[in-house]
Amino acid sequence: MANSVPSTDTPSLLARLDGVAAYDLVVVARRQLSPAVLELVCEGDLSGFTAIPGNDLMMAVPLEGSDGTFRRRYTIRRHLTDSNQIVFWIDTTADGPGSRWAKETPIGSTIEAIGPRGKVTLDELADWHLFVGDLSFLSAAYAMAEAIEPPGQALFVFEIDDPKDVVLPTLDDLIGVTFCVVERGGRSFDDATGLQASLDALEFPSDLGHVYIGGELSVVGSLHAALLERGLGKEQINAKPYWRLGVANMAHGEPKKVEVS
Repeated sequence: MANSVPSTDTPSLLARLDGVAAYDLVVVARRQLSPAVLELVCEGDLSGFTAIPGNDLMMAVPLEGSDGTFRRRYTIRRHLTDSNQIVFWIDTTADGPGSRWAKETPIGSTIEAIGPRGKVTLDELADWHLFVGDLSFLSAAYAMAEAIEPPGQALFVFEIDDPKDVVLPTLDDLIGVTFCVVERGGRSFDDATGLQASLDALEFPSDLGHVYIGGELSVVGSLHAALLERGLGKEQINAKPYWRLGVANMAHGEPKKVEVS
C-alpha cells in the first residue's frame, strides 16, 4: 500500500511540525558564486527566529505557469541578525524548477518560508568532522563547519563537475582543514565510486569523529553503508539525501525514497 503524502499547505505544516513558524521573505540580492552555486539573500521580520547551523527553511516556490506552489528545502547558509537577512547557497546543477526560481525570481519578490527545520546539526562533542557529498550539500556542510569550536578539525570530500565550483568556507585559523576535490569525470550523478575511492584513501584522524553525508539518494546510501563497514558507529554518521537522480523531489521537498517490494 502506498504511503499517503502529508499535506503541504501552511496551516497543516504549522500544526504538524514542532517549533516552526511561517515567514514572508523578500528577495533582496542575488549573485553567482561559481558556475553552479548561486547566493540568494532574503530579508523579513525574523523576530524570535533562531536557527542551528545545518537547519533549513521550507520555501513555497511558485509553480511555473500556475498560481500554485511547491515546497523546496534550502539550508540557511547564514542568518544575519543585524539586518534581518537570511543567506542561501543554492546548487543549480540540475536546473530544476527550484533552481530556476532562484536564478530568475525578480529582486523584490516575496516567498513564504517555514522553519527552521532539520535534524542534521553539528556534533559538538566530536573532535573531528568529515563532510562528504556533492554541491547540494555544500551550504549545510559549510554552515556546520563554520560553527566548529577551535581547536578542531574539518575534513571535506566533495564531488564536482567544474573546478570553478570549489567555493571555500570561512574557518577559524585554529581549525585544521583537509579538503579533497573529486572530479566527476563523466560518472553518473548516482555513482558513488569517485567519492568512495577518495574516502578509502583518506586516513581518519584519531579521537572521536563524526561524518555528515549529503547529496544524491543512492550515493548517500552507498557511502553510509561503507562507513559502517569501516567501523564507524551509527551514532557517528548523519546521512541526508537531498535529491534523487531522474526523480523530482516530492511536494514537501524531500526526494522520493526507493520502494522495496
